[in-house]
Amino acid sequence: MKIGMFLGSAGSSSGGPERYEVELVRNLAAIDHENEYELACLFADGPQRIGVDQDNFRYRVLQPRSRMVSMLTSLPWTMLRSDAQVWHATYVPPPFSPRGYIFTLVCSSMIEHPEFYPPLVRARLVALTRRAIAKADLIICISDHIRQVLKERLHVADERMVVCLLGVSEAFRPFDPAQSAAFVRARYGIEGPYFLFSGRWEPRKNIANIVRAFARFRAESPHDLKLVFTGERTWAAAQTDALIAQLGISEHVLDLGKSPVAELPMLYAGATALVYPSLWEGFGLPIVEAMAAGLPVITSNNSSMAEIGSSAARLVDPHVVDEIAAAMVDIAGDATLRQTLRTRGLARARLFSWRNTALQTLDVYRRMEHVCRHAS
Repeated sequence: MKIGMFLGSAGSSSGGPERYEVELVRNLAAIDHENEYELACLFADGPQRIGVDQDNFRYRVLQPRSRMVSMLTSLPWTMLRSDAQVWHATYVPPPFSPRGYIFTLVCSSMIEHPEFYPPLVRARLVALTRRAIAKADLIICISDHIRQVLKERLHVADERMVVCLLGVSEAFRPFDPAQSAAFVRARYGIEGPYFLFSGRWEPRKNIANIVRAFARFRAESPHDLKLVFTGERTWAAAQTDALIAQLGISEHVLDLGKSPVAELPMLYAGATALVYPSLWEGFGLPIVEAMAAGLPVITSNNSSMAEIGSSAARLVDPHVVDEIAAAMVDIAGDATLRQTLRTRGLARARLFSWRNTALQTLDVYRRMEHVCRHAS
């Protein structure tokens, strides 16, 4: 079987979506030396970021550099000329496709909460997503929550959907506390305990309420913790900076920018807890990464986060600042609670692996090939 993959994020430094594509391809390469793969990359750095050099994997960087133009021209032309039996769009769907394809839906927010995005971004995301949901032969959902949304809101048939949960890299694991403390001190200048948020600075991530809750924590708890952000700053960052200054907590908040992926395991392991009460997620990759690192997790009781965190995380209403702050106070002050969440989290994290994601995805490719063979 020959498999074509349209990689719309690899090489973009976009966080979770890129991590999914990179880990999926690397793990497919590890388990599959028989099928051939044609990887159409939207970003020029995609092949280097993936780093797979294997006889049955071949890269093609789409041209021209204008991504929208290449999606409208060279992508459909590549798909039309390809002899691949199966095509998989792993993040961005093709605007026009001359072939049937599998589509991975990584988040349901553009269906349920398009107001989270700026108008121009919203228009593009909503249009592309709805077109893909209508046109794709099979839809890979990265959580059962997404499958339920498609079924209940858009009436997508069960037989068109497959749940393939994301995984967690083996690099995320507990480290010796002295080792992680020494690393974050030397690399980032972080002294003492800290809460960690990992993700893009955007309204959907609920940054403003995290900051408000941390200010409440500082007022109510005797424990001296910092709030550390790692992730790309976006259009929402300026408003958050103003809020931090207004609340008088600037000296206790540290923005690291977008940390290299290789440094994240140690940064997680050195924290007191991950604070991730996002407003809406399709999966919530930082949740399982933090649990694998032995880190207590505060996350939301909605969308996929309740599903992924389950009883191994402290679930809060992301709209209620008092609940987020109370979770911070409890975890900072209760060593028994921290150990309980750590133990549960480590056990839960073992349920998620990129190898399983790749195995399940390969099964979807075989199913698609079977459908196409019988249709022809």
